[in-house]
Amino acid sequence: MRTLIADAAEATQARVPSTNQPAIQAEVRTTPQAITVTESRAARAHMMVARVLLGGVALQIFFAGLAIFNVSTFLPHMILGPIVILGSLALPIIAWCGHLAPSLRHRSWLVFGLMLTQGLLIDVGRLIPFVAAFHPVNAMLLVLFVASMARITASTSDR
Repeated sequence: MRTLIADAAEATQARVPSTNQPAIQAEVRTTPQAITVTESRAARAHMMVARVLLGGVALQIFFAGLAIFNVSTFLPHMILGPIVILGSLALPIIAWCGHLAPSLRHRSWLVFGLMLTQGLLIDVGRLIPFVAAFHPVNAMLLVLFVASMARITASTSDR
C-alpha cells in the first residue's frame, strides 16, 4: 500500500500542468489514495477494538468462572456485561464509517447481535431455565467470531 501511495504522489509531482485539465486529473488520482489511507486507519481501529473486545469476553469468562467456583459473586460478570455489549457496537460503526469490506461489516453486526442475544439469554433463562444453558454456548460463538474478525482485519490492514 505504501508503494501505491508513493507512486501516486510521484506521478502527481512529476506532472507539471499547463492547463486546468491535467490538474483536475491529478486531483482525481489522489482521491482513491485518500480512501485507501482511511480504510487502513479504519481497519487498524477495527482490529484494535476487536482485540479489546476479545479481552473483555475473556475477562467475562474468567469472572463467570470465579463465581461458579464460589471464589467471588456474579457481580463483576454482571457489571462488565453491559460494557462489553456497548463496546461491541463500535465494531459495525467503525466498519461502516471506514468503508471496510462488506463481509467484515456483516460480521461486525453479527457480533453485536450475538452480544445482545447473550444478555437476552439470561433474561429469558429466568423464565425458561433451559434457555439459560445457551448462554455459555453463545459465549463460545462470540469468542470464535471476535477472534476471527481480529485476524481478518489484521490481514486486510497489512495490504
